[in-house]
Amino acid sequence: MNRILVPIDGSPRSLIAIEHVKTTFSPKAFEIVLLMVHENLMMITDKEEIARIHKDMEEQLELIRSNLDKYEVISKTAIGKPGQRICECAQETGASMIVITKSTKPNHNNTIGMTASYVIRHAGCNVLVVHERARNAKESYRGMIYRSAESTVNLRGALSLKQSECMLPSVAGNVIYRIHVTRGRVRFLHRSYNSDTKEWSLPPVNGEEEFYDISTGETVEIPVNAEGGEVIDRIRVVNRNMKTEAVFHYQIRKENQ
Repeated sequence: MNRILVPIDGSPRSLIAIEHVKTTFSPKAFEIVLLMVHENLMMITDKEEIARIHKDMEEQLELIRSNLDKYEVISKTAIGKPGQRICECAQETGASMIVITKSTKPNHNNTIGMTASYVIRHAGCNVLVVHERARNAKESYRGMIYRSAESTVNLRGALSLKQSECMLPSVAGNVIYRIHVTRGRVRFLHRSYNSDTKEWSLPPVNGEEEFYDISTGETVEIPVNAEGGEVIDRIRVVNRNMKTEAVFHYQIRKENQ
């Protein structure tokens, strides 16, 4: 039976490769090798933290594996440079193909990332780069869009590939985004517009924090000024779990209210 290696980093974009495998390759003829690589683990010296990260990777792979119930699946974790570890894993497992997305960064739809470039150059087997329909992020957005100053939002797990993130209103001037999470984990993302790529791919030009991670029961008040450049900044919230839904309430108010 042929083996296909699918590198996963837990991001919604990396899961597009899984969906492509399911619709293209028969479980009767192909076995799946799932690989998750943690690059920063080499910098961590605390043994308990290392064990926690390993456990988290294994749990994420198990959730993804449950979405491939018709396939024979091998799950692997590794530490180091993702590109190098992907090529090594392909050789060690005898994979005949690597299926990978161009990049897993949410605002790099039109470019091939460093990891994919390395794999294409160095892999000893065929590499399939999953095509994602090119789109101008300024004109199209696949998640939910909210326009009110206050609402409760329910986001599906990232494995659904639908409504696992949403865009909140970008308000001119200095405001406070109050985020209260009642279920799951979310990431609040603040990005500025890049006129060269036509995407929101830059950190906030006003020097504000780029993201906040918020878990069940937590309430965070985030100061934001979205008037960073020629186009107003974009505010998104992403569900950080694979399967479990995330529920949060947001409220936007002027800074001194």
